[in-house]
Amino acid sequence: MSIQANAYNSGIMELKGKDFAKEFFAEENQVVHESNTVVLVLKKSDEINTIVDEVLLTEFKLANPSLVVEDRAGYWWLKANGKIEVDCDEVAELLGRSYNVYDFLVDVSSTIGRAYTLGNTFTITSELMGLDRKLEDLKS
Repeated sequence: MSIQANAYNSGIMELKGKDFAKEFFAEENQVVHESNTVVLVLKKSDEINTIVDEVLLTEFKLANPSLVVEDRAGYWWLKANGKIEVDCDEVAELLGRSYNVYDFLVDVSSTIGRAYTLGNTFTITSELMGLDRKLEDLKS
């Protein structure tokens, strides 16, 4: 049984067979619930491993303790409340070479949430852009 609420196999996902079906089809679970959870699945590479280890599991985890990072064979599975953000300018400094948001996007396998890029930053958020908060644009 998982103690981490955001873990991959937590909640109903840890149930099997008839237990899963009983919980999944229970009347109280037939209602759509609001969620501010986002998921980002990244293909493993040297750059992505550095991003996960040096950025997401350090300073981002301090800012958003709900972040869960799980090793899923050839992928990193990340889940957090609110948003996950990667500043590729910061990553370029860590790598000691050019690295932009398009290099990052090559390794993005899947997302749940609203993903967008602004400048050299990738963000996946649960916010409704233009409704929950004002749309942003690059400052000239």
